[in-house]
Amino acid sequence: MKKYIPILGVVLAVGWMMIIFYFSSKTGAEIDNTQSFFVKRIVLWFEGSEFNDYPISRQQAIISRYSYFLSKTAHYFEYGILCYFCFLLFFHLKKYHLRYIMSLLICILYAIGDEYHQVFSSGRTPRVQDVLIDFLGALTAILLIELFLTIRQIIKTGKNYD
Repeated sequence: MKKYIPILGVVLAVGWMMIIFYFSSKTGAEIDNTQSFFVKRIVLWFEGSEFNDYPISRQQAIISRYSYFLSKTAHYFEYGILCYFCFLLFFHLKKYHLRYIMSLLICILYAIGDEYHQVFSSGRTPRVQDVLIDFLGALTAILLIELFLTIRQIIKTGKNYD
């Protein structure tokens, strides 16, 4: 069963990269439309139905705040997921530190490429801040994986994971 984990990692990582690439190809207007769909639901969930009674300027400020948060959160989680899939890809490596290094390296390089790709999409601009958020998402995934594997190893054998 363990021999199929890297194959699963390749399929999931490449598939996830294609999804990231698809969203990166969207124009600024298309991204705004997608975000506004989700933001309106989030705003109504947190602010309640009285949101519609707020003055327009306050509604716009709230929507802007939630849009920014949603955008950065999406970056964080999409690269955390990508890092997990890359970790599966390198699961077979004997030196487990290489699993982490290679996974993070792929994520950071893909994040840089993704931001560069946005240069070619109308209304989109590359941001170093987004690459840093992507890296933090990937790093968090690596730390959670290491925590999970360490706890599992301790429970299983009473020894630390190596």
